[in-house]
Amino acid sequence: MLALDAETAHRSRAYRTFRLDRAGRVRAAEILSAEDDTQARRRARAMVQRDPIELWERTRFLGRFEPVVQGGADRPAP
Repeated sequence: MLALDAETAHRSRAYRTFRLDRAGRVRAAEILSAEDDTQARRRARAMVQRDPIELWERTRFLGRFEPVVQGGADRPAP
């Protein structure tokens, strides 16, 4: 849980993150508090596990962050 003092709460902005399924539909949504777009993008990127995350501030799209594929069949042959 994020603890905010009065000064930090005043500087923070509310962003929305959406966890997407394979078909691109929203599986879950979460409010993310950050001081600016850069910090919001960093926090959203850190939330990525198996599913992509989209980051929005109101109606402004800030990015889609994909899970990193590590080794396996998805890699092209050398």
